[in-house]
Amino acid sequence: MFKTIKTSINDTKQALDGIKQSINGVKEEADVLKGNLALVQAQVKEKPAKLKSSMSYLKLGIADAKATIAETKQGVTEVKDAGKDKETAGKLVPGAEFVREEGGFTLKKGSEVIGEITYAVGPEEDTWMANHTYVKPEYRGGSIAKALLDRLVEEARKEDKKIFPVCSYVVAQFRRDSDYKDVWHQY
Repeated sequence: MFKTIKTSINDTKQALDGIKQSINGVKEEADVLKGNLALVQAQVKEKPAKLKSSMSYLKLGIADAKATIAETKQGVTEVKDAGKDKETAGKLVPGAEFVREEGGFTLKKGSEVIGEITYAVGPEEDTWMANHTYVKPEYRGGSIAKALLDRLVEEARKEDKKIFPVCSYVVAQFRRDSDYKDVWHQY
């Protein structure tokens, strides 16, 4: 009987040793998995930062491309408009041309300013306030002021802007001519 008990105890010890070895193997695998998990977590933390950084660079690149496209379109428009402006202006005053400047258009013959029409942005962002029209006295009575206004209206249409007339000449022309209704900003 002692022999049977002794054999059972030995079998139980061997089973316990096997269980201990299995537990140690599981612990080793768990340690390896913990290490791998730490690496994955570190990579996951880095990826959003890298992704955000990449997205920022992509957005900057897109903005640069849009700006370049806009500049190119403006250059093409200026080249197209330059010939047309010279032709139209030359009919009004031989050798003259329309010149787009910051906030308006001038009719020039060489360095001489024959007439001008100006605007300021506002009262809304998509609105131009036509605030001044001038033609030198010796050129008045023709169609120079009207041609300047037409040039401003044409540009407003291209840029999808409305014109709020402040200048008395522009107010009078807008009231007389229904062709300006599409760009006339009224309150």
